[in-house]
Amino acid sequence: MLMPTFDQWIQISVAIGTIGAVIVALWGNRLSHMFGLGPKLNLSLVDAQGELVIPTGRSDSLRYYHVKVFNSHKWSPANNVRVMITGLFTLAADGNLVRHKMVGSLQLMWRFANVHPQYSVVGPDDYADLGYISDGKDFVLTPFVRPNNFPHSLSAKQKMVVELQAFADNTESLPLCIEISWDGVFTEDTLEMAKHLVVKEVDGVIESAGGWAMK
Repeated sequence: MLMPTFDQWIQISVAIGTIGAVIVALWGNRLSHMFGLGPKLNLSLVDAQGELVIPTGRSDSLRYYHVKVFNSHKWSPANNVRVMITGLFTLAADGNLVRHKMVGSLQLMWRFANVHPQYSVVGPDDYADLGYISDGKDFVLTPFVRPNNFPHSLSAKQKMVVELQAFADNTESLPLCIEISWDGVFTEDTLEMAKHLVVKEVDGVIESAGGWAMK
């Protein structure tokens, strides 16, 4: 059996390289996910106590709350990432949670949205604004767009559960549910404010006989 010549080996190598490049171009993402090498997005609440901010030129202070979107596989960036409000539950008069009807999801604003692209590439961690509160005003969720029929604010003595999920062109995270409840008291003291405005991760919301309830 004749062995290939040196020139033939070169041609074989080029052909193999070309075929490999085509396979990567056509099925690279699928192969990465098949072997667990693709991006893996996760969401978490950054700080249940929030971040106190005193804007320049204003006498009132704000307290912002953020969610972190992070990629466990930093070597494989997630493209065009959006953190979306996919569900919202508010209290009805009988004390049960009621799912608000939404026509599509709403994207949360990124932290420093005026200089942050609307669609992010997530290798390193990134942060989105969940909402904020200021003295004498309600807690306000911060999607880029607030439809008129979307209950984006939380009044005193009320509670809401926000369901979030991060989406990218090549992956998506598991849902994250955050419960927000407020007794109406605002203070700039961080530890004291955490007793009045409680923001925490919860397991989720399930349908029950009387409406919806926490898991």
